[in-house]
Amino acid sequence: MTDSQTAILLIDDDAIDREQVRRLLDQNFVLAEATNGHEGLAAIQQQAPDLVLLDYRLPDVDSFELLEQLVAAEAPVIVLTGEEHPDVIVAAMQRGAHDYLFKGQLSRVSLERAIHNALEKAAMRSDLASQQRQLIEQAEMLVEQNRQIRTLASAVTLAEQRERKRIAQILHDHVQQLLYGVQMRLHLLTTDTKEGALASVQENLAQSAKLLRQAIDSTRSLAVDLSPPVLHDEGVQVALQWLVAHIERVHGLHVELQVEPDFEYNVQSEELYVLIFQLVRELLFNVVKHANVNNALVRLYSQDERKLIAVEDEGVGFEAGQVVKPKWQPEQGYGLYSVRERLALFGGQLEVDSHPGNGARITVILPESIAI
Repeated sequence: MTDSQTAILLIDDDAIDREQVRRLLDQNFVLAEATNGHEGLAAIQQQAPDLVLLDYRLPDVDSFELLEQLVAAEAPVIVLTGEEHPDVIVAAMQRGAHDYLFKGQLSRVSLERAIHNALEKAAMRSDLASQQRQLIEQAEMLVEQNRQIRTLASAVTLAEQRERKRIAQILHDHVQQLLYGVQMRLHLLTTDTKEGALASVQENLAQSAKLLRQAIDSTRSLAVDLSPPVLHDEGVQVALQWLVAHIERVHGLHVELQVEPDFEYNVQSEELYVLIFQLVRELLFNVVKHANVNNALVRLYSQDERKLIAVEDEGVGFEAGQVVKPKWQPEQGYGLYSVRERLALFGGQLEVDSHPGNGARITVILPESIAI
């Protein structure tokens, strides 16, 4: 058989019908014959043909059961039948036959056309199956890549938090202690300085003490900002209660925290807990820096079985579509785009609703769960 020839397996127990098919096929086809179903299966196993012509009635097996086996082996099948029963034709097509032909109406043209069409259909099905397999493989690859990205995002979030804790610990245990020591030395020096000392000395001591108090306050505030004391094991609601009080104390922004009674959100992973806290803090910092208002609202609520956190203000607003675009200049940072992308890695979403002069509402749609 050459590459241009098509291998056909004819399974038919009637010698006359086999002879008829043999005469109708020209040199473009190589015909192998089997007189019953068992011979046909053996021939399929020895050398897979390009197409099978299958008699509807065989003496040793149920032709439809054999048809299903052939289809499972990915062999294109044309059913040959001597009976024009619509139910037989429908049943054959339902079981995977590519076509059917009536033996009494066979001709060279009809047979070759049916073979050509069946081979085309088989090629299309094979291509489609191959594409589907590729899509499944790509989808599985994307799922794995997404899992790896989430794992990396979790590692980055926790690494960032660990570094924040380390710096906060240094500020608290080392830098602040040094500053306290200098403050105490200045206090003792001021006490030891006689009242008649030069006014300039007294003034310099007073200014030094003032600067030290400011430095101590700044390091204490920085340590708290880097690693809030309620960042672990307290729950989202408690953490946000601390956050809104901290924002008002440090930045003067009054934040009302509203929690609906049906809002319950248990965070199992530390990385997601840290991320939620950081996201809300970033959104409140944006209000402080850009909204030009003294009040804001943080709402924790449920909607359509989803858990949401909304940060709202009645400030100057902005063009939402522009703000959530990436800013690649390092000095500008990444803003809401970064917030949205980091949240998406954990399966959450960010919705931005704002227009210039009409305030803003940023909604964090919390992920249902996180599997790392």
